[in-house]
Amino acid sequence: MRALLVNPWITDFKCHDFWIKPYGLLRIDNLLKSGGFEIDFIDCMNRFDDDLPFEYKKEKEFGKGEFYFEEIKKPEIYNKLTRKYKRYGLPYEIFIKKIESLKKPDIILVTSNMTYTYEGTFEVIKILKEKFLLTPLILGGIYATLCYKHAEEKSGADMVWPGQINNKFIQIINKVTGAKIEQQFKKEFFLELTPDYSVYFDKNGRYNIPYVVTKWTEGCPFSCTYCAIKLFTDNFLRKEKKDIIKELDFYKNLNIKNIAFYDDALLYRTVFIKDLLREIIKKNYGFNFHTPNGLHCAYIDEEMAVLLKEAGFVDLRISLESTDYNIQKITGGKVTNEIFKKAVNNLKKAGYKGTDIGVYILAGLPGQTFESVLRDIEYIKQYRVKIKLANYSPIPGTADFLKLKPEIMAELKTEPLKQNEFYFLTINNDYGWEKNEEVKKIITEYNNSLKS
Repeated sequence: MRALLVNPWITDFKCHDFWIKPYGLLRIDNLLKSGGFEIDFIDCMNRFDDDLPFEYKKEKEFGKGEFYFEEIKKPEIYNKLTRKYKRYGLPYEIFIKKIESLKKPDIILVTSNMTYTYEGTFEVIKILKEKFLLTPLILGGIYATLCYKHAEEKSGADMVWPGQINNKFIQIINKVTGAKIEQQFKKEFFLELTPDYSVYFDKNGRYNIPYVVTKWTEGCPFSCTYCAIKLFTDNFLRKEKKDIIKELDFYKNLNIKNIAFYDDALLYRTVFIKDLLREIIKKNYGFNFHTPNGLHCAYIDEEMAVLLKEAGFVDLRISLESTDYNIQKITGGKVTNEIFKKAVNNLKKAGYKGTDIGVYILAGLPGQTFESVLRDIEYIKQYRVKIKLANYSPIPGTADFLKLKPEIMAELKTEPLKQNEFYFLTINNDYGWEKNEEVKKIITEYNNSLKS
């Protein structure tokens, strides 16, 4: 049996490679191989693809970088936005060339990114269905889960799979293809199933990307009102220590230097994490660990801060979201200003500089004002750490989405493109586009001042 797995283009106003990899699709790759499938894997967002010009493979700090992009026509919905609209990822001609060179697959699996980037996904599906008309195509991923009905009606996929892979997913693959993949993974959500990074090996059998992404946990024990994680799973699960160490040993053998976590609650259950970090320190891997999703301040005590530093966690991201007590309380109550203060002090005491610590603040939450965001900025400034602005994107199914006006909710549900953070700024009366530009300028000037 042969399967084609595709990570599609991202169509948006901005997109940078802050350790982006299709983690779920790479795990499915491993699953299918265990069932005897031959795999063709195309990652449209692979900056290090052999067919890309050299200038797009240049690395910035810790393996980050800029994607190749082509400017494309904006949907009419975005006409009020002055920014350029782009298709990020492999050039169109290179993607077509790759498709033309493939043998006919027995099944095609396409993942999806954010809800408002679905146009790139649709374009990939259209090309694949024209080339392999009779091959069943299943669409999964974030957009497919959060906008299931829209994807079912408009994506062009033969089937839309919402949520994560499980034994039912295996049954569907077996039924559609006639394969006989054994349901050998007993743990929920196939927690022990690791991503298959061999799809990125070059012709000499070497891994040619400067980073990998991983998850040590699945789900989140918290219920932040702006977050969609509960729409994927209500559970919180953690890999076993032996499986994590085995995975890290494998990455060491690949000569990986940078590992980014996609976990939503990495430090939860600190006894386990501290024990694991001690083992990592003992083994002296030499990895640079990155936390783009943000760490929970409440678990960064003095000992945790020291262990993170010694284990190789660099350029840390921690989550504050807001300094307003009322916003903190109604959005989930997972952090307070006092908890944040202790976390930052512990990190600095452990040896982190202010420029090593990035603090996420949210802007544009329903009811959040411009003045509230300014207060957040002024509060963080006193700690001399970097500020990372995260604009609120309205996600159907979340508690905060239900706080929007009924007519706006209906509008956003009908057209996922309108869930884009930039579009939402044009209709948010409490915190709009001009205010956001002012905030970005203030933050940029402040962050630059930290370097001097």
